[in-house]
Amino acid sequence: MTLAKMIEIVKSDKIVPVFSFLIGMGIIVMLFHKPFAIEDTLALPVVDIEGKIVKQGNRCYVYHAEDTACEIVASK
Repeated sequence: MTLAKMIEIVKSDKIVPVFSFLIGMGIIVMLFHKPFAIEDTLALPVVDIEGKIVKQGNRCYVYHAEDTACEIVASK
């Protein structure tokens, strides 16, 4: 297909609505697209820290997991 033939097809009255629709859909997608939310966990898995002994200064601490209700505030 030559370039002149392709330009003739694009200028056809039947193709113009198709291109208008595609351009409109592209604009809508760009305006209303929301990126995927990636949640980072700010803690270690429970199995990795349960029962571990940690020395801080002159004191030692043992970690124990406890199930509790809490509200997680989104960090910025």
